[in-house]
Amino acid sequence: METELTPQPKPRGDRRPYVLLVVFAIVLVYLLAFALLNTRAVEVSFVAFSTETSLIWLMLASVAIGIVLGAIGAIWAGRRRRHR
Repeated sequence: METELTPQPKPRGDRRPYVLLVVFAIVLVYLLAFALLNTRAVEVSFVAFSTETSLIWLMLASVAIGIVLGAIGAIWAGRRRRHR
């Protein structure tokens, strides 16, 4: 049995964690800059009352409400499909 002595390429490590870390850092810096630039106070009027809050908090609350309603809608649609 003859063995060939060709150099084997070194296995490269998985670069995915580093790419994700860089993407996460970029998004974090962007969100921090976004929050710092949107500190202006705005008035929010509800049916019974009105209040004043920072624009960033209003935007984050809107995103959170959208995520919750989207998740509820997805769960509801999934249950309807399984029922049929």
